Amino acid sequence: MFTLSAPSSLVRPTAVHQAATRDIDEQAALLTGWNQSYAQLSAGAFEGRIAEAWLDGVHLFVEGTSRRLHQHGALPGDRLALGLPLAPVVGPAVFCGASDWAGDVRTGRFCTFSGAQGFEFFTPEGLQMAGMEIDRDELMRLATPDEQALIARVGSTAALHRASHDRVNGLRDFMRGAFEMLAREPGLLDNPAVRSQLRHAAQSNALEMLVSAAHADEEAPVAPQRHWALVQQARAQVSQDPETPVTVAALCAGLRVSRRTLQAAFQDVLGMAPAAYLRAERLAGARRALREAPTVTEAAAQWGFWHFGHFAQDYRRLFGELPSQTWRRLRGGSDTTAH
Repeated sequence: MFTLSAPSSLVRPTAVHQAATRDIDEQAALLTGWNQSYAQLSAGAFEGRIAEAWLDGVHLFVEGTSRRLHQHGALPGDRLALGLPLAPVVGPAVFCGASDWAGDVRTGRFCTFSGAQGFEFFTPEGLQMAGMEIDRDELMRLATPDEQALIARVGSTAALHRASHDRVNGLRDFMRGAFEMLAREPGLLDNPAVRSQLRHAAQSNALEMLVSAAHADEEAPVAPQRHWALVQQARAQVSQDPETPVTVAALCAGLRVSRRTLQAAFQDVLGMAPAAYLRAERLAGARRALREAPTVTEAAAQWGFWHFGHFAQDYRRLFGELPSQTWRRLRGGSDTTAH
């Protein structure tokens, strides 16, 4: 398994960049131009790492995240991105409503992140994701007219796709091998010929993968889970006024469903109860508020936590540290006025 190493202080358009963080907001910001945000859903201190290679407009990366996350974001319209786990997905994982990550003897799975509607990913713990981001028009120029139509269809919407097992494994081996070599010799990309070879290999892999997916999707597209729409409606209701606490009873009333139906939908899609999801969302909001709030108490109150002791316990259980520790760390010191 590829292992990410220590952070680098230098980022260049044609460089290998590596970074590690213990903050989910910092992790979300590491992928330049993705306009994404992360919220933590499983308990424990977060650890994230990323390795990137910039190849004159082609962007390769490997990202590791230790906890279950809710990721959402959107890429610029002129970029096309795809990705796949470097190891089999273990635990609940839902990408744009689809959870069918298990391949068979003929097919594997990968994601397209591009598309005007953006992407949404509920990740499992311990995910190692490899991805590449390419200029859409340049990739189209490398394709035949027939392939251009296939690529346009597959790349127009963020989704989970099938592709031939050989193609999926080939892309995984290419990404793992490239980053293992670059980890040993980061200076390889200083050689224009090497950089060009890696760039063209990435484009070729992307082209073959997208064309393979177009044919596989025609036979059997990966469908969203049946409970996905209900979970989406519930989350939309919460996001209408995110700083006002929403109860499970209020969700059921607003969606006109029973508690049992809502419970089944959240368990099916996210592997957690709706009450646990609502609590994680509120704790994530309080964590974000700690960046600007003058005190921890004010951040807690902004997100409807009125028993400070319970808030601190729940916060530490989810994030692996007390809210006062987060507050002080964000300010680079140990100010005793945190509460």
